Amino acid sequence: MNSKENINFIFQLNNKGRSGNFFILFILSGIVFLGLAFLFVATNKTNELIATVLFAVGYFVLFHKIKPSFFEMLVTERYLQVNFYSVSSTVRNYQSVEMELHQLVGFQLKQSILGMKRTLTLSVQSKYGIADYPPISVSILKSDEIAQIAHVLNKILENNKK
Repeated sequence: MNSKENINFIFQLNNKGRSGNFFILFILSGIVFLGLAFLFVATNKTNELIATVLFAVGYFVLFHKIKPSFFEMLVTERYLQVNFYSVSSTVRNYQSVEMELHQLVGFQLKQSILGMKRTLTLSVQSKYGIADYPPISVSILKSDEIAQIAHVLNKILENNKK
């Protein structure tokens, strides 16, 4: 699948606005924790400094485990493409999964960390058998968006069985 320009999409979904908000939250929370740490160092409040550092470490570890990500799914008449990158990092690692629709043989949506972390795993038919792509974070998608993704993937699977 080439450029996104001049392609007729059957289905298109992304969470660009929401992922941008999570990136801003990530950056602002780092600034707030750093500011609090400087304040407690300047005022010689050791207990508050230790509590802030411990809370910040726990917060960022949880943020990284949940992996809020930009997610975009594009479906044309022949191809399925999923683009994603984590917003819990200042360095963006753009990744993409692309396949012909007939290669899709299954998918799995999983929840963990008390339902806060949600992932999508796509299974494809390859010349060596069925292979799973690494899990893609869909943690910050709304429930109705996840339902739309599941519906579209189920329709693709139904069409592949014909």
